[in-house]
Amino acid sequence: MGVTINTYLTGVIMSQFFTYWTSKYQDPLSLVVFLFIINATQAAAVIYMSWFYCVTNFTNPNAVAIALWPYPFTALTMSILALVNHTFQSWRIYRFTDSKILAAFLLVISLANCGIGVTVAIEMWIFSTLSELPVLQPIIEGNLALQCVVDAIIAIIMTVMFSRWRTNFFADTDKLLNRLIRTAIQSGFFPAVFALGTLLLSSFSPGTYMVSLFALPIGRIYTHTMMDQLVTRKELRGMLSNRGNHLSFPLSIVAGPPLPP
Repeated sequence: MGVTINTYLTGVIMSQFFTYWTSKYQDPLSLVVFLFIINATQAAAVIYMSWFYCVTNFTNPNAVAIALWPYPFTALTMSILALVNHTFQSWRIYRFTDSKILAAFLLVISLANCGIGVTVAIEMWIFSTLSELPVLQPIIEGNLALQCVVDAIIAIIMTVMFSRWRTNFFADTDKLLNRLIRTAIQSGFFPAVFALGTLLLSSFSPGTYMVSLFALPIGRIYTHTMMDQLVTRKELRGMLSNRGNHLSFPLSIVAGPPLPP
């Protein structure tokens, strides 16, 4: 089920990549290409894992005791994608607020969380059997809890920021800001839900693969959040272009800044 959800979400973000590449954005493509490669590689890895357990070893139930390499690889890619997403959101918050202290605070927490995640991935790679993985329970829980905190902080900051720009007079502008607020909440809510689900299943069902139901797709959620913000910039600019005379915020910033160089 985890592989199925992960594969479905991979298809969703691949459509976002297609939309992005067929649009005329003046962004450096290095970040988008990196996201495409790491998501496609992870999706292929977990499909191989599904084939290993369900086809190659269909008549060998002892195979489920093996912690196959796509598990630590998924943990590694999740940590990297979480860092990329958090860095991107922190950079946007800096563009919105001009607060270097706030952006640096978010970046430090994100780097610490990524370091913990990479440590988890390395330890999982060293352990070769499922029975050994519960030893990593404390560090896994710390990683997921910190990840939830960062997602929540970013969502709260973005929500408060867009709320302060409401005009309470121009309905179309406020409608658009409400949409941006909803996007900000979703960008923190869905990754936090999957991280919390992973945390709960890891705590209450250790030594099983139940955790994969939420753990495998988290990276796709982070990628979807970033790509959604990138591909909707043109639409948002079009919606706001005729209302610039009464906006209390920079048009280019709210519609979405270009990717950092």
